[in-house]
Amino acid sequence: MTRIPTEIKKTGPGRMTITWDDGHVSLLPIHYLRSECMCAGCVSEITGQRILDPRTIPEDITITGAEHVGRYGVKFYFTDNHGDGIYTWERLREICPCDQCKGQRATRG
Repeated sequence: MTRIPTEIKKTGPGRMTITWDDGHVSLLPIHYLRSECMCAGCVSEITGQRILDPRTIPEDITITGAEHVGRYGVKFYFTDNHGDGIYTWERLREICPCDQCKGQRATRG
């Protein structure tokens, strides 16, 4: 079952907070969020290999805007002028860095 965010909010210059319909809260560092972009400029469409080197992302990166994409995701606009990636609800939940979600990924994988 795909979870749906009930709120997506920038809660500091370097953090996004997503509250989910099951009550879970994901705290996502913006640098981490940017590094997880899956657009064709960040991940090779042919090999699936990550092209973007996270070390090239400015440490002080932040988000300047966001817009819903259909009923399935969101597009973020970053201060490094990147705004091509669509973050689906499923992907955002998948990359949640909290211990609970990491543990669930470990038991599935």
